[in-house]
Amino acid sequence: MQDVWELCETPPQGCEAVADLYHWSTNFDTGKGPITLFLDLIGWSEDEIGEPLYDLKDAALGYVELDKLGLALREYADCPQDVRSFVDQLLGAESQS
Repeated sequence: MQDVWELCETPPQGCEAVADLYHWSTNFDTGKGPITLFLDLIGWSEDEIGEPLYDLKDAALGYVELDKLGLALREYADCPQDVRSFVDQLLGAESQS
């Protein structure tokens, strides 16, 4: 199994923005980064955990984060199953490390 950094460096085609968003989110405290909001917006949080993860009242995303989030959402809109599979791989690798 690839580790999370290998996945971020060599994402599948059509998942590059999601990998970039995940990597950028490592600059934030757990649960506060844009990847957490992305997981809520695509329904991953609800499906896998049963509740949203991102607390909008604590939102502190700037224009860079929102741009990266928008690009990742566009990838999800284009190929939802591919992105969802990649997200599962990323989070699975993260839990192994």
